[in-house]
Amino acid sequence: MAQESRQRAARTGKRRGAILTTELLLVLPIFLLLLCAILEFSLLASARTRVSDAAHAATRQLCLTNATEGQIKGYVRSVLGPKLAANASVEIIPGAKAGDLVNVRVITPMQNATPDLLWMTGFSVRERVLAADAPMIREHDVVTDAVQQ
Repeated sequence: MAQESRQRAARTGKRRGAILTTELLLVLPIFLLLLCAILEFSLLASARTRVSDAAHAATRQLCLTNATEGQIKGYVRSVLGPKLAANASVEIIPGAKAGDLVNVRVITPMQNATPDLLWMTGFSVRERVLAADAPMIREHDVVTDAVQQ
């Protein structure tokens, strides 16, 4: 009787181990997918904030100074950092006099911000971009070099 009960306990222990292994095999891919999603969306949110901040800071710089387009583009690239600035485009609407609309649009590929971790689910960052506009009103007229001298 004691031997039979030991054999029953050994079979139950093996079954319990098999059940736990099966549960792990079913849950692990979902857990890893969730972890990848959290990582990818966090990186995208951080990059979106940096792109938006770069557009806003560049527009403010353009509104308050007589910076050239080259200076503004360099400023945007320095705010974005080397990874986000790669293949980024900067479009500038300068506005010539006080009261005109000034806008800087920054567009960068999502692939610069995050690895493509969720491609197997159908959400891919390929061919997608992060874009930000920052319209403001120019606060002063553009001063030309002839007037400054």
